[in-house]
Amino acid sequence: MHAGPDLKDELQKLKGCRTGEAKLTKGFNLAARFIIHTVGPKYKSRYRTAAKSSLYSCYRNVLQLAKEQAMCSVGFCVINSLKRCYPLEDATHIALRTVRRFLEIHGETLEKVVFAVSELEEATYQKLLPLYFPRSLEEEIQSLPYLPADIGNAEGEPVVPERQIRITEKPGVPDDASDEEGLEADLSFIGSHAFARMEGDVDKQRRLILQGQLSEAALQKQHQRNYNRWLCQARAEDLSDIASLKALYQTGVDNCGRTVMVVVGRNIPVTLIDMEKALLYFIHVMDHIAVKEYVLVYFHTLTNDYNQLDSNFLKKLYDVVDAKYKRNLKALYFVHPTFRSKVSAWFFTTFTVSGLKDKIHYVESLQQLFAAIPPEQIDLPPFVLEYDARENGPYYSSYPPSPDL
Repeated sequence: MHAGPDLKDELQKLKGCRTGEAKLTKGFNLAARFIIHTVGPKYKSRYRTAAKSSLYSCYRNVLQLAKEQAMCSVGFCVINSLKRCYPLEDATHIALRTVRRFLEIHGETLEKVVFAVSELEEATYQKLLPLYFPRSLEEEIQSLPYLPADIGNAEGEPVVPERQIRITEKPGVPDDASDEEGLEADLSFIGSHAFARMEGDVDKQRRLILQGQLSEAALQKQHQRNYNRWLCQARAEDLSDIASLKALYQTGVDNCGRTVMVVVGRNIPVTLIDMEKALLYFIHVMDHIAVKEYVLVYFHTLTNDYNQLDSNFLKKLYDVVDAKYKRNLKALYFVHPTFRSKVSAWFFTTFTVSGLKDKIHYVESLQQLFAAIPPEQIDLPPFVLEYDARENGPYYSSYPPSPDL
């Protein structure tokens, strides 16, 4: 009501918000730059674990968005409500511990967190705040006996013991048996079905990866499995909202006959879309393209702070995609770069990822781009043509204009 009618129009573009998700809009007429929207879970005692996890996700995702947008303060209403039947004290524990854990890791990114509560909730918050934010050593000591047994993991996320069960590395071998005995043991009774051919302790594999002790072949195999999971999710997800942005599309071929893919930076409203869905859409579109040589054309033309892709997102994208993407990418044309974007790209390709720096070509004008990709082989957004004509003068060629323009 206080933000004004523009907020309602903006919400229509979000196309809903799932339980536990968080989505961002501008603050419009409010005294705040942004509004972060989230949906709390309905509470039923038999689905208590799911409700706890969803409520944790609400608070965690709001804080993560605040961090990504470089907000110095964030104000929380009480996300759980009486309508949704969530017990107030349980919900308050989740809210306070999630914020506490987040600040332990990312405390330097936020100056202030405010809990906006009503008279109904104030007494509960006042009672539980000292457990998670003691103001003195004496208050901390007094609060310790009242902390619940389950305080989640290092990020405050609820821990479900059943989900921590792993298949042992050597099924059928007693725990007290030595390695030598285990090697000699007759395990033929285990069987040869898929379940019996487990590849080892997943946690141990991850630990070895972190310690750099897993073989290159094992690393590649694990990475491929991870990519295949992303690909399956990308094929199953409805990504029509991301596709409608027209931020990534296939066009013609370059002078060497390689497929040209276009990325339009201005069409990526980073602050308003689900970036995980954007990652899924990239995988969905590019999986069959990357099997052979291709080039990327990135139009940085007229982008602003709302279109800047976060380096963490780019690093995640680079880590998720499989080897064919990196091997078959032959050139990345960075069109209309700014000084700031050049500096950011240099830092990213120097310190964050390897093997990409030599493939980047900064292109100041479309005339330079057309030396590598004929004009009839690339569909240019009209605003790119207008900007280039204004900055560099119109480009005349013998090629007919694209029918799409």
